[in-house]
Amino acid sequence: MELKQKYDVIVAGAGIAGIAAAVKAGRMGASVLLVEHYGFVGGMSTAGMVGPFMKHTVHGLPLVRGVFEDLENGMRRQNGMIDNGFYASSFRSSAYELLQAAGVTVLLHGEIARAQREGNRLAALDVLVDGREVTVAGDVFIDTTGDAQLVFLGNFPWVKGDEKTGLLQALTLFFRMGGIDIQRATDYVQANKHDFFDWMTYDFDFSKIVSVAGYWSNVRRAIAEKRLPPEIEYIFFTTLPGSGEGSFNTSNVLGLDGSSSPDLTAAELTGRNQVNQLVQLIQQELPGFENSYLVETAVQVGVRETRRAVGDYAVTGADVRNMHKFPDPVARSSYGIDIHGQKGEDSVLEHVEEGEYYEVPLRALLVQQADNLLVAGRCISSTREGHSAIRIMPTSSATGEACGALAALAVRNNQLLRDIAYERLKAEIAYNLSLDY
Repeated sequence: MELKQKYDVIVAGAGIAGIAAAVKAGRMGASVLLVEHYGFVGGMSTAGMVGPFMKHTVHGLPLVRGVFEDLENGMRRQNGMIDNGFYASSFRSSAYELLQAAGVTVLLHGEIARAQREGNRLAALDVLVDGREVTVAGDVFIDTTGDAQLVFLGNFPWVKGDEKTGLLQALTLFFRMGGIDIQRATDYVQANKHDFFDWMTYDFDFSKIVSVAGYWSNVRRAIAEKRLPPEIEYIFFTTLPGSGEGSFNTSNVLGLDGSSSPDLTAAELTGRNQVNQLVQLIQQELPGFENSYLVETAVQVGVRETRRAVGDYAVTGADVRNMHKFPDPVARSSYGIDIHGQKGEDSVLEHVEEGEYYEVPLRALLVQQADNLLVAGRCISSTREGHSAIRIMPTSSATGEACGALAALAVRNNQLLRDIAYERLKAEIAYNLSLDY
């Protein structure tokens, strides 16, 4: 593959938001470069093993369609997705098919070293390729790095963490175990409901994802006996039907910044030590796990929160709680505020009433002081509470697709992003803004 010197649209970060942005812009005729520092796409869904997809429906109807639904359908064709759970390998494969069909140029193993800013515009990125810097120019740039890396490198405004304390949400290293007797495990759960979260559904349907969260007595005893660190609060896993496997969202790494390489290094080491301790506990004590084994740990520790762009509007906790509808919506969500607390901070988990949803406005994707830079995914403009709700993958895909559409329209019409009439954008993403299927 030979890189061109210039592209219509450059997308930085190949998580689900970046994939959706690149595919949409490519489908609309723009020349697109998608830059990713790993050797594969998917971001937290693959490198972080984050899954399943969180709630994104209203009375069973999906709030997010478009590229997200195409991605899901691709995984299902490969028998890699059941219910709302999926295998990382199928995610990568389905995403590659969509990117290829849309004519997107994908650059893996590419580290963005520098963003060249000229006034209120980004002009080009300097990307480390094969140990040397290569400069690639673009007309419109989309930051889907999760860490707002283009915003940061371009010296555009950003914020990080809690508005008062600066605290960041906890990090989690996911891991997967096989050889689980799911029937025996869930029989125990049903007989010991006092030891598990009250949001759980106990009429387990083994044709769908099974979620189990709790085992508080085991965790408390292990902490008291110094077999687990005090940061561990519970054991939480989800299954894929018929696989005998569980994906564990259980390790809890505190006091570290996911946008700092030294902190990430410490988090990786801490997370892997926690996983080793957890696996021993699970195998030795939990019914149904007597013959279980560790299949894999995630490529990298999962990061929930780092930098957020300062945009023309910031989505707030009140917007989420009040089911706010906007005059310029680009995405809809039915997932509530979800903050994994740091040291000395309580966690928050709120649920949206069935049948309700809130919207994300276009203005949250537009970066202040920037004429040709958009943000999507977990680095869009929001308060900490707002961010904790809209950071999930379905919503990230919808915001990414909106960015891809707006970028393609700006290139096609030779206009600034803010000069594109909202109705023109709405026409391109109408399927993500209507329940009238």
